[in-house]
Order: sequence, then structure tokens, then C-alpha cells
Amino acid sequence: MTYSSVVTTVFVVTLAIVVADVVLRLMFGHGRTVGYRPSGLFRWLRVAVNAAGLAALVAAAITGLSPALEKNGEMTGDALITHVTVAPPFAVMAVIVALFWAHRSRFTEGDWNTSYHAAPLRKFFFWLAVAFAVPTLVSILAAMFPLVDTEGQANLVRIHRYCGLFLAGSGLLFAYFALMAWREGSKD
Repeated sequence: MTYSSVVTTVFVVTLAIVVADVVLRLMFGHGRTVGYRPSGLFRWLRVAVNAAGLAALVAAAITGLSPALEKNGEMTGDALITHVTVAPPFAVMAVIVALFWAHRSRFTEGDWNTSYHAAPLRKFFFWLAVAFAVPTLVSILAAMFPLVDTEGQANLVRIHRYCGLFLAGSGLLFAYFALMAWREGSKD
């Protein structure tokens, strides 16, 4: 299986999860409810962090994955420079988003009740994205230094590519379910 087919598969599965959620929402009639809404400066800080984090994720995903679909994973020249340019802001935003959401993404007893809602899925995809963010960032940083031989560096780049792909998918699903949880009025 080529890397470009893995990229396509991950994003088809991501889209399928979103479609399945929409169908379940239509079946169970989940709509907007009144819930906890922060106000003032904290509200705007939350919106700014979420928007900047999503923009950084989308920029990193597009610059990292579009060459994979065009050239079967080979990233050189302008595509590489563009991806390396958006990578530091993405890394910073990934850390900020992780710090911002970690406490709110703790699993609680209320997450396991029988009604269908977005908060547990948001929490699951948050932790999945964090789990993929660590090897994505560490592997490419390690590849920049002469820590391993040529084959080891190729393996580190491969780890970066695959973990980055799964980070993009889980990060987009986290953003989607965060929006749905907000729409439901979740206090989490």
C-alpha cells in the first residue's frame, strides 16, 4: 500500500466518522441546547486559541499531505520550504491547544451514560491527537540532528509522515467533535 493510498484511506475514514455522527444526530435529534458559555475575555481567548490551532493544523496538513498525493510522498523544493515554514507555528499551537484542552478532556463518569453526545468523542480524539503529536514532532526534530545513520533518519522521517497523517485525521475529528460538544452546550 502506497503512502498516498494511506492518506486517502485516513481521510475517507475521517469523513465517514463525521457522516456517521451527522446521521446519529439526525436519528437522536441532538440540536443546540442551552449550556455553559464563558463570557468576556476568556471567551475570546478560547475562540482565538481554537481558531489559531485549527488554522495551524489545516496549514500543516495541507502543506504536508498535498505533495504526498501528487508525488507519492516525495516532498522537495517549494513544497518542503512551505511545510517547514508552517511547522513551527503549528508546533507552538499544538502545545498551546494541548495545554488549553487537557483539563477539560479528562474522562469522567458522566461520559459513559447511555445517551449519545459529542463530549466523550471530543475527549477521545483530543487524546489521540496528542498521542500522535508527540512522535510527529519528536521524530522530525531528531531527524535534523546526526543522532542516527542514514537509514535511521529515513525511518524517523517515515515515523513523522505516518504519525503526522494520523495526527491530522484525529485533530480534525477533535475539532469537529469540539464544535458539536459546544453546540450541544456541554460543560466539559
